[in-house]
Amino acid sequence: MRASQTKNQPDDDSFAAPLPSGRHGLPREYVRRSQRTRLLAAAIEVAGAEGYAGMTVSAVIARAGVSRKTFYEFFADREACFLAAFDDVLDRGLAGVREAIDEHAPWPEQVRAALSRGLDVLAAHPHEARVGFVEVLAAGPRALVRRDEAMRAFMVFLSPGYDAAPAGLAVPELMAEAVVGALYEIVYARVLNGSVAELPALLPQLLFCALAPFIGAEAAAAAADAPAAPRDAA
Repeated sequence: MRASQTKNQPDDDSFAAPLPSGRHGLPREYVRRSQRTRLLAAAIEVAGAEGYAGMTVSAVIARAGVSRKTFYEFFADREACFLAAFDDVLDRGLAGVREAIDEHAPWPEQVRAALSRGLDVLAAHPHEARVGFVEVLAAGPRALVRRDEAMRAFMVFLSPGYDAAPAGLAVPELMAEAVVGALYEIVYARVLNGSVAELPALLPQLLFCALAPFIGAEAAAAAADAPAAPRDAA
């Protein structure tokens, strides 16, 4: 048992599980965190399966197993709930990509690791993929702002490419934005038509597309054909 836990307080991994019925003696902070976690998970599941239009408050609370009153204690409306769910998906996605990258590896290997992790995770979590790439476009202006901010966040992983460019290769300032936009559209199309499981197989082609504008086609092709490093494979 962790020092910060009370006798009746479960581990952090159980926040998404339903709370025991009756008098459970759990701390209020734990209960609130569990309720919010379950609401976000339910929003992702419902929006991923039924679309944003089907992500009603009734559907979310039914899936989460909480009351309508509890829902409105956390979120003003379903839009606010969706935005929080999108932020949760994005935060976990960025954390996973950062975890996959070896900062001491050459930049092309870092991009490979980032793309590999991202594609694998999307393929394994189709509801999250649907929320992050498709339903965010249907959730209103505030969601579109969140989507744009997310794309800028992923541009950071391409920034070292400007320094990696060989002498004589002029890379336009907009290239990172262009590459992220292109990759987004390719992934979006697969998620939209239900082909999310195909994404990991696109790694060599997407890696080439990401690298070629910065290091040239020949070097990008070599990097795309190279075997994955042990950290990437893990």
